[in-house]
Amino acid sequence: MPASLLRHLAPLLLPLVLAACQHGSTEPADSAPPPSPPSLSHEFERQLGEGDLPAATASFKRLQLEQPGPALETYQRRLSEAWLKRGEQALERGDMSAAATALNNARALMPKAPSLNLPRQNGAPAKP
Repeated sequence: MPASLLRHLAPLLLPLVLAACQHGSTEPADSAPPPSPPSLSHEFERQLGEGDLPAATASFKRLQLEQPGPALETYQRRLSEAWLKRGEQALERGDMSAAATALNNARALMPKAPSLNLPRQNGAPAKP
């Protein structure tokens, strides 16, 4: 009896299974959700990692406006240190103009940092 029951139910179950498969998903399998734009902090990190300091500075300024918070101080310090390092590299190459520009960018980010305030020739500290 079970064999004859399966023989009679098989033609009825096949259309049900096919109908269930057709109604399962109406979206094509190849469509992926559109990529979301990178967050400002990710963009900043990428630019800083690539050494694109002007773009990282612009991203930092946008972060200050759009996402204020305690992480900004860390970003500010890291960006200032990157500008300072770029200035040191320019000094090693003998490029005084690039070194001065980099130091000014670092000083603009961290005006009270002792390492960025060089003493004047007469020994008085430089005014920010």
